Amino acid sequence: MRIWAGIKNRIVQFFRKEPPPEYEVTEYVFSDRQPLDGSSTISFFVNNPKPDVSVTRTFDSEDQAVNWLMENRDFKKMLFSNVFPSANSVKYQCGVKEPITIPNKMPGDIDILLYEQGKEQNAVGIECKIVKTESLENQPPKINKITSVQKKGTIQANGYTEIGFNRVYLLIILLDDGRHYKNPNVMFRTTPFKWLKELYGFDWQTRMSDDIGIIYVHINQFTTNHINQTKGLGLRVEREAIPIL
Repeated sequence: MRIWAGIKNRIVQFFRKEPPPEYEVTEYVFSDRQPLDGSSTISFFVNNPKPDVSVTRTFDSEDQAVNWLMENRDFKKMLFSNVFPSANSVKYQCGVKEPITIPNKMPGDIDILLYEQGKEQNAVGIECKIVKTESLENQPPKINKITSVQKKGTIQANGYTEIGFNRVYLLIILLDDGRHYKNPNVMFRTTPFKWLKELYGFDWQTRMSDDIGIIYVHINQFTTNHINQTKGLGLRVEREAIPIL
């Protein structure tokens, strides 16, 4: 009897359907622009002999980085499709002020305002913050602003919920200069996760409303080319926003 019971248990375990594992999926788009000058060969994703400016210094302000992203067709497609079921009629504005916000009062400007034409009551407010990481020769990367992002970003995102948006997101933009990493495949020259645990492992719930969603955006400079020429763009929705009536 014990033998049959053991066989039965093994058969049950074999056919029992385990829930599929959950993975955090980052959607990526890699692009490279090369001039068509009539030469016989064109090489993509190669280093420029004269290194250009680091992506961590390309933008003078947070607003510049946000506007640069929203002018990129690939990024808008990723963002809109993740926030709205139908992304065909989505409109957007950056740096929105009055009459939605009050000057010199929290949460400040609305970094990104998304809405569907004819459904303005379901508008989405997105607060954006930037973290910079720069690869260095034979030493750990230089990373800054993580603590500031966690403090100011959560306060301002919480302020968005008081305005009356249907949904609110905190969007973290990682400007990643990975040019000095040694991976032979240039597309994988990104800051290793172990150096970003403070960012990705932060317990947002301790400071931010559970209704607020979290989006991570990765702007990766993996060659010596300017970020406008060669880049990687990634987006991952870490936590979905909960609609507020």
